[in-house]
Amino acid sequence: MDDSLIFAACAPGLEPFLAAELRRLGLLARELSGGVEARGADAVALACLGARAADAVALRLYDGPAPGLAEALRAARRRFGKGADLAVRRQGGWASLSIDAVGAPLYRRGWRARVGAAPLRESLAAGMLLAAGYDGTRVLLDPMCGSGTIAIEAAEMAIRRPPGGARRFAFEGWPEHDPARTGALRAKLRAEERAAPAGVLASDRNAGALRLAAKNAAAAGLEHLIRFERLDAARVLPPPAPALIAVNPPYGLRLASEVESAWQALGALLGRAEGLAAVVLAPERRLERLLPRRPARAIPLRNGGLACRLLLFEPG
Repeated sequence: MDDSLIFAACAPGLEPFLAAELRRLGLLARELSGGVEARGADAVALACLGARAADAVALRLYDGPAPGLAEALRAARRRFGKGADLAVRRQGGWASLSIDAVGAPLYRRGWRARVGAAPLRESLAAGMLLAAGYDGTRVLLDPMCGSGTIAIEAAEMAIRRPPGGARRFAFEGWPEHDPARTGALRAKLRAEERAAPAGVLASDRNAGALRLAAKNAAAAGLEHLIRFERLDAARVLPPPAPALIAVNPPYGLRLASEVESAWQALGALLGRAEGLAAVVLAPERRLERLLPRRPARAIPLRNGGLACRLLLFEPG
């Protein structure tokens, strides 16, 4: 599949960060709405194995005038056989045909013990960290860690472990797949792993959430890299600079008083951590006003269909 054309989907708003990931993997990338179009040798395998912010990857089989779609469909069915997950898109007189390369959603890393009440997708957690410029060389603090998604993604990024390195993907069942070539790519990406340059700190006031987070970290083989502590965010002691605070505070269907209390606790922490950078996923401007610092940048995005803003704070 040399010089393949792919489309990697992501949460709307994360396109620039996914494009940067794909370029680091050696692909030519172009941002589109809701994802990135990329081209290059082994594009399918590289995106599936190494792109953290992607939710899905599809191989583009046809992109041209609508009358040519019928023949493209026949060719695709001959090439891949019965049951291929083909997707057709039509716009005006233009059409495209793609095949899913992943199988189960790409954001499922395989370590999650169970889904909590308001799970943060692993890919969105990674996008938050990428947007903040996190590369594992700074201490990472998540003071409302919940099931541990941000902390676990941070630990994987710190050691440069490829997110899809241990998974099997749909493209590996295609007739033309070369297992040796994919195996070599896996080995190449795994060879880039390193010892973590800095630690990951994760805390939460909920004991049940912390137990789940620790279980998830163990399932990911990263429990030795993350220090968990039961503590309210208002009482968390910020680590020395240069560190990054990354947090997905509660919102949504919880009691309004509980949500407001959590954001006030986060505000207290940020007020004591003016020397640190921070990234916060925020669903409402009303809640943002409870924070003592104004973001240097706010990126509109969507989290499971909910309009949010990714708030990026620079050290004060």
